[in-house]
Amino acid sequence: MFRTCFNDEWQVRQKPNPFAELSGQAVPFRSVTVPHDAVVESGRERPGDDSGEGGSVAYYPSGVFEYRKTFAVPEEDRGKTVIVEFDGAYRDAMVYVNSAYAGQRPYGYSQFRIDATAFLKYGGDNDIRVETRNHRDSRWYSGGGIYRDTWLLVGGPVRIPPHGVRVATPDIDAERAVVEVAVAVTNDSEFLRTVVACVEIRDRAGARVAIGSAPISLGPRETATLRQRLYVRTPLLWSADSPELYECVVALSDGDVEIDRDAAMFGIRSLRLDPAHGLWINGTTVELRGACIHHDNGPLGAATYAGAEQRRVEILKAAGFNAIRMSHHPMSTAMLDACDRLGMLVLDEAFDTWATAKSPFDYSLHFAQWWERDLEALVDRDFNHPSVVMYSIGNEIPEVGNPAGAAWARRLAEKVRGWTAPASLPMRSTTCSRCSTS
Repeated sequence: MFRTCFNDEWQVRQKPNPFAELSGQAVPFRSVTVPHDAVVESGRERPGDDSGEGGSVAYYPSGVFEYRKTFAVPEEDRGKTVIVEFDGAYRDAMVYVNSAYAGQRPYGYSQFRIDATAFLKYGGDNDIRVETRNHRDSRWYSGGGIYRDTWLLVGGPVRIPPHGVRVATPDIDAERAVVEVAVAVTNDSEFLRTVVACVEIRDRAGARVAIGSAPISLGPRETATLRQRLYVRTPLLWSADSPELYECVVALSDGDVEIDRDAAMFGIRSLRLDPAHGLWINGTTVELRGACIHHDNGPLGAATYAGAEQRRVEILKAAGFNAIRMSHHPMSTAMLDACDRLGMLVLDEAFDTWATAKSPFDYSLHFAQWWERDLEALVDRDFNHPSVVMYSIGNEIPEVGNPAGAAWARRLAEKVRGWTAPASLPMRSTTCSRCSTS
């Protein structure tokens, strides 16, 4: 799908009591650019004030923050799929398009998408409104609001869905690397369609080093996988000491017309783990010198700025670290991109809590219903990042010491193993039938 930055021209306010607003006590909106942390701009409470979380969140108050934005959708987009993607919104995000409920996401650290297609007015302006809330739901400073990037995705009836390109490098030697590319293609039309997918591998300088193409036929309302096996001669391998990156570019064509395009950055590298040699990367034992970091950027709050994320990785690299873990949840896409570019290994963490609460209103309230979709979102987003060498299904989970917790651990681990299998690109619609949220 074609992707456009959606960060500009938002407005925000702390949502007032609706009955107070009806009586004339209106709270005005103000203009902001996302990523934006609405909490860090709030006044702090006094220590000892029980209305918020206290010292664990630096004495910042809880709140409900309301964002809104007006955006135009041209008439020529009628018949296409239009999706709004959020890299993260903290927390319990509720999304409305033209006043209609369009989707939600309880977890504040998952990337999620809202299919806005059914609610749009074409050839004119449209309104999107996002409510986020945080209250006694974190053991650290969480921030609040739309604190990571947003994107507008537009695709025709035949398209590559989000995260529909997966790249694996199962066979590597000094002469060549096998690059296996799996491309999901969706046909939303009522007709059998045949399109051609052209797959290119480009090096860091943008030079094409491998190319392949193949047709794929899809039945009505079908999603299928096209696979290409390409060879990169004399590959430059990705490692923490030499983070060489490649780009996989996929273009769909119907006759002479290009109808969709997607791309994914990746690294050519091999991983092996055994009790004799530990972690092997490209045939060499690597000892992890790791640090755990939180997602906020100090006085900048929780808003994710790509420059700030890169600076943190640079400082850690200069201090001698070669691995990081985000405490205690999925890190931002911007942080992962910085780790890919700079050569920082990542332990990719999913959750801080499962079904047993650590804070009165934390993710445990939603875990049983949402854990599977949140794990899928983590792996879908991070599969191609060469910096990701391990996944963590949980941090300091209280129930792992009992049989019920062990059963949960097995379920989560098997989900990750199945969802990361390069030979089985997960097939599903871009919209969850239960909640209109991917």
